[in-house]
Amino acid sequence: MTTTADRGVRNATVAGVVAGVLSVLAASCAPAIPDQNLFTLSWGKLGEGYESFVNDRNDCVMAASVATENAAGRERAMPAVSASRFKDCMRARGWEAAAGGYSAPLGYDVRVVQ
Repeated sequence: MTTTADRGVRNATVAGVVAGVLSVLAASCAPAIPDQNLFTLSWGKLGEGYESFVNDRNDCVMAASVATENAAGRERAMPAVSASRFKDCMRARGWEAAAGGYSAPLGYDVRVVQ
């Protein structure tokens, strides 16, 4: 014979399993998250120095900037950058992702969007 307490524990367990399954399903159906590590990539270009990298990087951040709004419909203060447009811009200027290449200066954070 099951008691009310036993049924409560069983219902709580079933609810926990259902919640877990739903969260896994929701995560698998969610759109792909843009490459958040885009701006931690190292970039290299034969014969070019750090100053040239920083100038080209800043130009590409500006060229790839997109306006985004918050939930209230106001434009967000932190810049948002299209990952694909940024990569295309850097490659068009001759830069390639390279181990041991140049990295962005500290404090130059941007949000990455599709």
